[in-house]
Amino acid sequence: MHRYFLDKTIQDQMVLPADQPVYHHLVRVRRTKVGAKAEFVDPDQRLVIGELTALSPEGVTIEVQEDLDQKVELPVKVTVIVSPVKNDRTDWFIQKATELGVDRIVITKMARTVVDWGKQEPKKQARFEKIALNAAEQSHRLKVPEIVFEDYAAALAEEKNLGLVAWEESAKEGEQAQLLKTAKSLQDGQRLAILFGPEGGLSDDEVAVLGEKGFLPAGLGPRILRAETAPLYALAALSTVWDLEEKR
Repeated sequence: MHRYFLDKTIQDQMVLPADQPVYHHLVRVRRTKVGAKAEFVDPDQRLVIGELTALSPEGVTIEVQEDLDQKVELPVKVTVIVSPVKNDRTDWFIQKATELGVDRIVITKMARTVVDWGKQEPKKQARFEKIALNAAEQSHRLKVPEIVFEDYAAALAEEKNLGLVAWEESAKEGEQAQLLKTAKSLQDGQRLAILFGPEGGLSDDEVAVLGEKGFLPAGLGPRILRAETAPLYALAALSTVWDLEEKR
């Protein structure tokens, strides 16, 4: 059953106007008829099955048939801070990070960032938001991740209960436990921020400043990962701890 995200609170009966993307997909893409059902999620993460009971050029009427109780979001909110990368690899990263449960994606320039989108940033952000929306629908999440562009100082000041910086030198030095230790120390509802360097890596000075801002260095194993792969490795590892171990 297809899932749609709404920008307003779900009511027992509601009209979705024709100028909304949900109407476009229901009527023009899927050619949905009266009597068809779909899942709908509102900003408060209320999830329902709704039935299309009326259809017109002005909008569709949806009536709630059933409330669903699903727990699919990661118990800890994860903010991923990354640098833009070349070509369409950021598109791929956003899609997969959404599927893996990221809560917020912050895109920022770092000392060795080689990509500069300049005036294209608003267009890129709109594209990334659409990719995240589609991925959240496909993976049946209850939230579409937030995607923002920030300068580096603002990125380091992102809200967090704990922070990590993925640093390959930690792995070379044999450190293996920080990611798991941090994951197990966080409580449900808290926020973890993880920063990942650009394609050229982080400088020693950047790592030192990150330490002052509350980001602990953490290795991601012995292999060197691409800039867009490292966040996915971390999200998958966190999901293993939080989703697949004994219930928290």
